[in-house]
Order: sequence, then structure tokens, then C-alpha cells
Amino acid sequence: MFNSYPKISIVTSSFNQGQYLDQTIESVLSQKYPNLEYIIIDGGSTDNSVEIIKKYEHHLTYWVSEKDKGQANAINKGLKLCTGEIFNWLNSDDYLEPGALHKIAMAFCEKNVSLVAGKVRNFSSKEEEYIQNQNLSAQGLMCWEPNVQFVQPGVWLRRELIEACGGIDEQFHYAFDWDLYIRYLYHFPKVKEINDHLVHFRIHDNSKTKSALSRFAEEEGRIIEKLYNLNEYEGLKDACLYKIQKANWTNLLSELSKSDLSFVSKLVVVIKTMREHSKVSLSRQTLGALKAFMLERTI
Repeated sequence: MFNSYPKISIVTSSFNQGQYLDQTIESVLSQKYPNLEYIIIDGGSTDNSVEIIKKYEHHLTYWVSEKDKGQANAINKGLKLCTGEIFNWLNSDDYLEPGALHKIAMAFCEKNVSLVAGKVRNFSSKEEEYIQNQNLSAQGLMCWEPNVQFVQPGVWLRRELIEACGGIDEQFHYAFDWDLYIRYLYHFPKVKEINDHLVHFRIHDNSKTKSALSRFAEEEGRIIEKLYNLNEYEGLKDACLYKIQKANWTNLLSELSKSDLSFVSKLVVVIKTMREHSKVSLSRQTLGALKAFMLERTI
């Protein structure tokens, strides 16, 4: 298939996911990809995870089980040890589709491709959905523009470019992938979409995707503010400012709706603060809030 197989580096971070870890590791090793670097960073699990890892240790590039500072920190620990051309991390409750690595490598062989985006099967015990990563750009992902779809395990990167765009920011524990991919796409926008199923993404009660939605939202707000204050992302500033004003304006209207202020007092607050939220304040949202304030007065 290739004159030479590009090296693929995969990091799996894990903590007490023994019930899924065997399937994750097996899905990587059974790819039979001839130039693979596979690293497992376990956070000091107290279940049977270490026992499972040891079963495969002769096929692993490196593994460790020790306390870490969370998933972003664990991935960074593994990333520092990687030497491959192509990189992604695979969660310890997810697994690769057979043949995925060969398809990823082939896509990266196209000149100047900086990112390969494929299809992901999101599944739970009750349902499944196939999602094609598509229309990925820095602003598109940041603003979740129409037709943008993003599921991290199906989007593969060039390892050296991750460091060039600032790497994984460990101050974030939930939305660090979203932050990384926005920055990566801003600097390296050449995306190759492939219509191949690459990864199975498991959703269960203990997965962060399901159990911590409010924390994802809070971190996304902080990420937007971070990007807005970084001069190297000048092209995203208008979109960042819109999202910052939108979030602040929504919070203001929500707090006013809960307050005991009179309608006139609420109206005065809205009028006084409209200018500093000029990108979003003249909107249907504002009119709807004012109508709701009036109705509250008559009840």
C-alpha cells in the first residue's frame, strides 16, 4: 500500500476503566499496522487496569501507572514520548474500527494535509449514531457553525504541528480537545475528510461527555476569552467577542428575570448596558426578555 508506512503514535490515558480497557488496547494492536507507537498512561488505577495493561506490555512502546493531574496532563505525558508523524489519543473506553490506521495513514499521504477527519460511531447501551467529522475550520468549530460536526477520536493530527500551535492546555479538564483543535485548525487549516468509519466512541453514565455538560460549557467560555486575548488569533477576535457578549448578555437577562426589580428598573438596566453588548443586544432574544418582563408585571 505504501512505499513506507508513516509512524502513527497513539496515547491512551486511563483511570479505573478496566471494564473497557482490554477492548481498547486490543483494537489498536489488532490493526497490524507495521509502524505503530502505542503508549498507555494510567492514572494509578485501583481496579484491574494494571493487570490488563501488563498482559499487553510486550506490544506497547511504553506504559506507566501513577497519579496524574487529569486527562490532559496524562495525554501530554504520553505525547512527550511520541516520535510518530501522525498522532491522536484514544480514550480508554473507546476502540478503533478494524483497518482504521491504514486508512488514516493513506489519507495523510496526500500532500500538505494537516488533519484527517473520518467517521465516528457514537454508541451507548440503548442507541448508536454515525457522525461524519466535517466542515472543520477554526471559526467553524469555535462557533459551531451549521453543518460542522466534530467528534475528537475521529480527527487525527500531525504530531509536530501540535507543539507548533501551543499543545494541549492542561488548565482545562473537559474541553481541552476543543481548545486544541481550534488553535490547530487556525494555523494548519488543510483538512482531508474521508468517508471511512474509524472509531467507536462509547457513551455511558460515567463518561465525561454525559456527566459533566455544565463543566464543558464553563470551560468553553474560558477558552473563548483566552483566544480573544491572544494576539496570534487576530482572525478569531470578532467571533470571540460576539460569543463573549452573547454569553454575558444571556446571563444578564437571565439574572434580571429572576430579580424582584420593577419592569421599569429592568428596562433601565437593559438600556444602560446595551452599548457594551452592541453585537448581540439588538436581537429577538432581548425583545423576548422585555416582553417576559412586562408579563411578569401584570401577573
